[in-house]
Formats: sequence, structure tokens, C-alpha cells
Amino acid sequence: MSHVIEIARLIQNGGSSNRRVRRLCLHAIDNALEAINPSTSLKARLKVKRGKLIVDHLTFPLPNAIKVLSVGKASIPMMQTMLSLLKDRDVSGILVAPKNEKIEWTDTRLEVFHSGHPFPDEDGVRAAEAVISTAGQMRKGDLLICLISGGASAMLPAPPETIPLSDKRNVTEQLIKSRATIHEINTVRRHLSRLKGGRLVELCGASTVLSFIISDVSGNILSDIASGPTAPDPTTFRDAVNVLQRYGLWDGIPAPVKAYLQGGLIGNVTETPKPGDPRFRRVHNFIIADNRSACNAAKAALEKKRAHATILASSVDMEAQSMGNLLASVAHDDERFSHPLQTSAAIILGGETTVQVRGNGIGGRNQETAMSAIERIAGLKGVAIAAIGTDGIDGNSPAAGAIIDGNSASRADQLGLNLREFMERNDSYNLFHALHDNIVTGRTGTNVGDLYILVRSK
Repeated sequence: MSHVIEIARLIQNGGSSNRRVRRLCLHAIDNALEAINPSTSLKARLKVKRGKLIVDHLTFPLPNAIKVLSVGKASIPMMQTMLSLLKDRDVSGILVAPKNEKIEWTDTRLEVFHSGHPFPDEDGVRAAEAVISTAGQMRKGDLLICLISGGASAMLPAPPETIPLSDKRNVTEQLIKSRATIHEINTVRRHLSRLKGGRLVELCGASTVLSFIISDVSGNILSDIASGPTAPDPTTFRDAVNVLQRYGLWDGIPAPVKAYLQGGLIGNVTETPKPGDPRFRRVHNFIIADNRSACNAAKAALEKKRAHATILASSVDMEAQSMGNLLASVAHDDERFSHPLQTSAAIILGGETTVQVRGNGIGGRNQETAMSAIERIAGLKGVAIAAIGTDGIDGNSPAAGAIIDGNSASRADQLGLNLREFMERNDSYNLFHALHDNIVTGRTGTNVGDLYILVRSK
């Protein structure tokens, strides 16, 4: 969470009727972020004893030399923790961290890259080439450990040789601005990569590949988390083309991308490896933290404060405005019918929403969710709604999310803020900045998607 003074202000903004519910929302978020700490999550599942690596009930012998790849928003703490667990072994590897994120320690055994996100950049291409080279040199008897977290799709772009990075970036930008789901976006990404959709396993000659994964994808679909570098791909080139056509993007994508995908349709480009491929018998994928972990921690934190909490879902996949309307509708039904919430109660949802970008404002899907609910809960007392990205980053803004209550609409009106204009511009960050209701955490070093909390106190 942000500094104490920021939390105090966020609570104070609710006025006397909403301070308690705001405090409960922020308390739940704080505990949820702590529960998905990468280091804690990794140590809880992984032990090293007597030259063996133990994960749950499985045991893997440790060879003399081990390669470790860590990529994604949680790559730094995951790599640091793995190196400490393997402190007596001969370890080397590649660390791919988010752009501008500082690494407070050094290790000469690692190649370190800082890659762009959410749009791929040249540093990401260089990181991907290093991974391709390292994986291609591994042989029987070797062990590859992959530490994967959200953001890895963009941070290891590896486009086919016939596709310039600028063209892949163009397609990615168009998909993100459309209503495409993360599954649909990653279906295209997998088919425009030399590493995703299980192709890392294709390249790697190691006897064993172990992946420890922090999931940011609803439903924990392995092929969608980081576009599945170590998971078989159930989708095809036809599926990728269908996604682009569904959202009206096919005719406008760069010619090299279209030519490559058309080559895949007629068999001139090899498909990604599919479920049942024998090469995946040597691969073990372990999800060590996910959205449900965050939801469970939020629920436990609220119930310790004597606020009954229900997890409605942890794999939500819907539009941000629809999520905002849903949360507001629950609050209204509770106001009118005293159902479904009890006295001092909460509803928790997790997953990831999408936004169709129409304007040129600053914001993200979580602040858009909160903004969509403001007018609909106007006037309700003892109600607060918070929406936050667990990575601490919401869209193109410096905030993680926002918190609102029944007084937010009147406060906006008093400041002369036209909610409809902010909605039309997709300018949620500036709205909440004016209201002093942005939730700012900074980068959290983890990512399991988004968290939505509605708290009601009667």
C-alpha cells in the first residue's frame, strides 16, 4: 500500500458515513498484496534438501549445472529467492525485469535485461534472443527452471524473422485498444512468437523443465499466462486470424504479419506444439500464486475485522464498465432489499476487465471500473467500492486503482467535475486525482490480475 499519509487521506475522504468501509477496503487490499508476495509464495511450495528439489509431493534431482530464466513483473524477487534456495549449486541464467525497475543486488552469474511492457521493445527482443540461445544450447541431463509472472508476453517478444518488431507492436496496440480478452490477445501473440505457445520447450534440450508461475490470467489457463512458453498451445493459426477478423483488425494489420499468419493457415509455417505432444512429458508447471490467493487473503482480513465476506468469483472476464455497474447494482439491491449483504459485509471479485479506449485520457481498467460506479451509488451511505491492479499499475497511469463511496458523485459536482466528460475521454486517473481517491502503491513486484471489493456497513 502507499504511505501512511496517503492511506489516511483516502479514509478521510469518505466523511463520517464512509470512513469505516473505506478503511476495510484498504485493509483487505493490503493483506491481499502481502499474500501474493513472490518470495513467500515460492518458498511455500519449494524446498531444496540433500541435492534434490522438492515441490509438493514431487522430487527432482539437481544436476551440477542449472539454468534459471526469470521473466515478468515479479521476475526480480522470484530470481533472488530462487538463487538463495540454490545457493550451494552451480547456477546461471537470465533475468528479464520490467523497464526502469531497479535491482538492488547484483549477481555475475546472470544476464540482466530490462524490457518494455505492455508494448514490446528492442531490449525485449535482445532478451528473447538470449533466451533462445541459452535454451538451444541445453542438453540431456540439464535442468531449466523458469520463473514466470504477468507481463512476460510483452517482455519476451521474439517475433518471427520476417516480422519487424514495430509491426508486432502495432498489432499488440490494436488488440489492447479493442475489446479483445486476454485469451484472444494471447492467441495472436503465441502465433507471432518464436518462444510462446510452448516453443521454448521445442527449443530446449534439457531433460527437465520446471516452471514456477504467478498467474495473472483468469482461470489459470497455462497457455495464456505469459502466452505459455512452457505450455502446449490448444489454439491454431486459424484461431489467431479469427480474433483479428472478429474485432475488425485483419484488413489493417501490417503486411508482414498478415503474410506470416496466412502462411500458418496453409501449412507453410509450423504450428505451435499441441496438448499431447510427448516433449511436454519432461515439463512440470506449478502455479504458486493466483487471483484466488489474493481473494482468500482479502476475505480473511475482512472477517478478522468482523465483516462477513463472500468471494463471488476470482476468474471474472468482462468489460470494466460492466463490472462497475455490477458492483453498484449489488450495493443498490442491498440498500433496497437488505440482500445479499449482511450487516458489515463485503463482496470480493477477482479477475481482469477490459476497456474499449475511445478517448485520449489517462487511466486504466480499474479506475474505469470505479468511475463507472460513481453515479449509480450516489447518495448511498456506508458503501465503498475499491478496484486495484495487483501489480500496482493501472493502464497508462501511475496509480494502481481507485476507491469510491456514496459521496463521490457530490464531491465531484462540488469541484465542477463533469463525470460524463471524464468517461468519454477514458480519463479516470485525472478524475480520481482531482478527488484525491487514486490508490497509489508503486510497483508491487507481483501480479495476479485485479481485485474488486465492495464493503457495506449498516
